[in-house]
Amino acid sequence: AATKAPGQVYQGHRLVEADAVANGNAVVPGEPFLVGVRLKMAPGWHTYWKYPGDAGIPTDIKWNLPQGWRAGDIQWPVPLKLQEPGDIQIYGYHDDVLLIQQITPAKTPGSGDAKLSAKVTWLVCEKICVPGDATVELTLPIGGTNNSANTDLFARFQKQLPRSPGANFSAIWSRDKSGLLLKVRTPNLPKAFPAEFFPAPAENVAVGHPQLESRKDDEIVFRVPLDNPNQDSLPGLIVFGQGDDRGALEISGASKPLPGPQTSSTRELGR
Repeated sequence: AATKAPGQVYQGHRLVEADAVANGNAVVPGEPFLVGVRLKMAPGWHTYWKYPGDAGIPTDIKWNLPQGWRAGDIQWPVPLKLQEPGDIQIYGYHDDVLLIQQITPAKTPGSGDAKLSAKVTWLVCEKICVPGDATVELTLPIGGTNNSANTDLFARFQKQLPRSPGANFSAIWSRDKSGLLLKVRTPNLPKAFPAEFFPAPAENVAVGHPQLESRKDDEIVFRVPLDNPNQDSLPGLIVFGQGDDRGALEISGASKPLPGPQTSSTRELGR
């Protein structure tokens, strides 16, 4: 049973509705299950991805769980790249989004009902930005079996999650005077256009707007403007296709000091 939070009302208009759902109808001791915080935005308004871009604040979820329970990291669906006045580029979500996390209950959670709650904070923007928050709640019986629930909803957003590159894939980083170059090579890269790189840097790293530098056969090169001379790679998504056919490959990245007086370095990821 999910309790719908009041949501966010601004000047008489409901901007965001928030609630929590689970992919099962009960809790089995020690057996992980999925929960999702669902945000429904008013038409024309958006919330933000884990890396918001030039402006914005990512949605934050803090679970209040029974003793001995654990919550995993947020699984972020592939965001939209949105352009705002003043050449501001952001990454976020229109209409609705389900932010999924794995919950692992204690091996001896007791009996009766498990009551879960989370404090959710977000920033929702259109022509102006308005911060919002809500406490979402979820009550599940503790029992011996867990049947599927909310199947279509979870399937819809799990389809939008980035996937790992798999075999025969390489992401090679190098530097020049304007920042980083990312060369992606794989025979399995979809041929759909457009292809984009969505960076997901640490909070203290300022990144410019990535651009597609070149594309041929099984190779794509992206240019990523970056002033930080000690940053030689970035985590992020390679996003391809458009509309319902969009997909993304997730690549890791790392930061390390460049060696001595050299002005370039190469780092290969994804193998």
